[in-house]
Amino acid sequence: MRSRRTDITVEPLDHGIWRLNEYDFVNCFLVEGTEKACLIDAGAGVADMAAVVKSITDKPLTVLITHAHADHIGGAVWFPEVYIHPLDRRSGRSCTRAYQRAYFLYSHPYKRKSHRVSYAASLQKDHRPALKDLNEGDTFDLGGRVIETYLTPGHTPGSVTFRDSLTGDLFTGDNVTPMVTLHFPRGETVQTWLGGAKRTLALAGEGCLRVGHGNDAMPKEWLAAVIGWAEELVLKGNGNSRKARTVRGEKKFPCLVYRQNRVTGASRAKEQKR
Repeated sequence: MRSRRTDITVEPLDHGIWRLNEYDFVNCFLVEGTEKACLIDAGAGVADMAAVVKSITDKPLTVLITHAHADHIGGAVWFPEVYIHPLDRRSGRSCTRAYQRAYFLYSHPYKRKSHRVSYAASLQKDHRPALKDLNEGDTFDLGGRVIETYLTPGHTPGSVTFRDSLTGDLFTGDNVTPMVTLHFPRGETVQTWLGGAKRTLALAGEGCLRVGHGNDAMPKEWLAAVIGWAEELVLKGNGNSRKARTVRGEKKFPCLVYRQNRVTGASRAKEQKR
């Protein structure tokens, strides 16, 4: 159901998992065990994500962030502390500040128009949550299920993927989505993303790929297709242009957006020397 006060859609999934979708834009996931709960990503920070979580569960909560972009960590301002990989810590700190969240929100005016809301009150909340280190191999025992952490760089250097031991579901943030985006300022190379993507596909097994945007579950066949395109790009080598390029199938999704001079590690090294 949709709450007019928060504009977060709550969708119960199987086995104690809820999808919390903020403003028809970003997916966050609440996972509940017998003793504790965890929230995977906190949204953009407009809606009061903490209040929504409390309406679902009163168990002790841990907030885990897949990567440091404002639409995933901006909502950390509603919580005392969150976990994020050290490689994304600096960006994460920046993206919890009001001016960064404002820049992100106002660069997506369609959300404001479609929901007829003012962001002013939320942006005045400038609480700076504690950022705790989240590393490869870290586990969070919720009681009856464990959330496992895997470093999968690509979308950002510190992008992580979480696996639920009970269902086998993987929570991939933006590193694996119907539109794989590697062209943002801190995006890694196609080659770097490829290693983590292959690992993600291998880990998935019978579980779902629960993604940060769009429908919560992404078909594994889509990920396999993007991996194939990425392998072809790496074999072909690098272009000289910094222009973003898109590779996609017959339909709009899946697709891979990348910069030509960020195909392999060698090309990224040349870019950083400039």
